[in-house]
Amino acid sequence: MMEFMRDGDTCEESNEALAARFEVSFDGKRYAYRQYRYELFCDALRYARAEHAKQGFLRDKAFQACWKAPYAPSDAEQIEMGQFGIAYAKGHYLYGGYRYSQLSDAVAYAARHPGL
Repeated sequence: MMEFMRDGDTCEESNEALAARFEVSFDGKRYAYRQYRYELFCDALRYARAEHAKQGFLRDKAFQACWKAPYAPSDAEQIEMGQFGIAYAKGHYLYGGYRYSQLSDAVAYAARHPGL
């Protein structure tokens, strides 16, 4: 999948081997480089590359490559989402012009503000 940076320039394709080389992981929702979290692979990779290029950079000896499949709501969650008109896209639940990291937050808002 090709991702785009905010300025419109293309970024390299998500690549598990490239991510592992620069100590970037993916938990199914977010990309991570050390203690930092990113929504876009290219943002995580850009920062990781910059850090690796610094003189005196030390690799994280504890890093273990982890690349999980993208998260998708379960059948039960999709049924609940349908009851409230909640959508899911790119790691977020969407309702009423807002995005939520947790389905429970989206449901709570939708229950208090139906029909948005």
